[in-house]
Amino acid sequence: MSSESINDDQDCNDGSCQCGLFRLLPPEIWLNLFSYMSAEFIIEKFSLVCKPLRRFILLSQSYWKYRYERRVRAPYRSIPNINETWVNVCHQLERTGHEWQQCAEQHHNILSISGAHIGPITDTILLENGYTCVTGSRDSSICCWDLRRLVRPEETKLSNAFGSPYIFKRSQDHQQRWIWSLDHEGNILSSTSSNSEIRLWDINEEMREILRIKLQATFAMTHRLRNSLLYAGVYNGHLHVYDTRINNTETNNTPIHIERVTPRGYIHALELQDNYILIIHKSSTLCIYDQRTWQKIENVPLHLGERVSSYYKNSLLFLGDSEGFVHIFNWKNDHCEFVEKIRTEHSCPITALSHSRGILQTCTATTKTLAIDQLSTPIKHLASIKADTFDQHICMDAHDNGLTVIGGSDNNLIAVYRDEFRRCYTL
Repeated sequence: MSSESINDDQDCNDGSCQCGLFRLLPPEIWLNLFSYMSAEFIIEKFSLVCKPLRRFILLSQSYWKYRYERRVRAPYRSIPNINETWVNVCHQLERTGHEWQQCAEQHHNILSISGAHIGPITDTILLENGYTCVTGSRDSSICCWDLRRLVRPEETKLSNAFGSPYIFKRSQDHQQRWIWSLDHEGNILSSTSSNSEIRLWDINEEMREILRIKLQATFAMTHRLRNSLLYAGVYNGHLHVYDTRINNTETNNTPIHIERVTPRGYIHALELQDNYILIIHKSSTLCIYDQRTWQKIENVPLHLGERVSSYYKNSLLFLGDSEGFVHIFNWKNDHCEFVEKIRTEHSCPITALSHSRGILQTCTATTKTLAIDQLSTPIKHLASIKADTFDQHICMDAHDNGLTVIGGSDNNLIAVYRDEFRRCYTL
């Protein structure tokens, strides 16, 4: 329900209630009664009883803010944007939880898609539009998927030269061997591979290669592309920074900066925040660099196991360990502040995770399960979802519109979508 609905009662005679229901109880009692009803029922059904009651529901923003904060604790809360109200935010949260529960209980909106790759999917990202997915595989290929076709079955009947009706672009060069990591900035896609190369592709021009960087006797396990600068976390423990605007083959292979992060292990995760770089390397250590001076301003031993899965968004860093726990850090000015340690439904290593609007998603290769938790007090477990496949869960990405994609070890892309995604993209 949009905020414009608040003006629906302009033709009500000075807020008078013809049925008399609204006048039966004082506002405090009405608000107390609302706590026993779902937000969906209050907004979509109960508000239609009479216009004064509808107006009271929509204008009680302090109540809806309080209700939302009871369901999502700091620092995981979202703030309404210019087109939203606390009514919208609270309604969205409760509907999201309900749809995840429906997904798990009825086992619908879960699909394992095969035919695109012949090797395990090692990385997957969702673009900003919410339906374009890019996957990289050990078969040396990169595929672009149009996942609107999940809710448009008539479009999957069309012939397709890429091995799957969901694929609309594909790039494959066997010289790349394994694709290790993917990132993008606008229409520019970047990839790293086990043949010591980093490549940039133009998604809008049929995956045309626009830049190739050759590393010396090593490869990048992770990277980030921001403001035309490419940050590569290299297996030898170094961080390389390249300016992708330089269009010269010899110059492109020369980093504009090299930082030796660790002499004893590889870099397997890095994130960017303002002028700072957050790096996680082997021996389970978090390092923070100020890239204006390239000084290491923080070095935090994490003790989370050999390989740590990570997710970073809106100043929150989520780290999944080898025992099924998630450790959360909050970025504050120039340092990461530890928030809490959360137990998930997994009792095994977390291979990938994502967070949005107070909903935490975690998956594991061991039990091949996607777990959904609401970060309330106490934490509310919403759903556990397992696809009908033998794929181990290797990588994952999720979008606010209700779509989650998981890269599988048996070459499948596992797509899980809530009804919100169907509402957005059904023709």
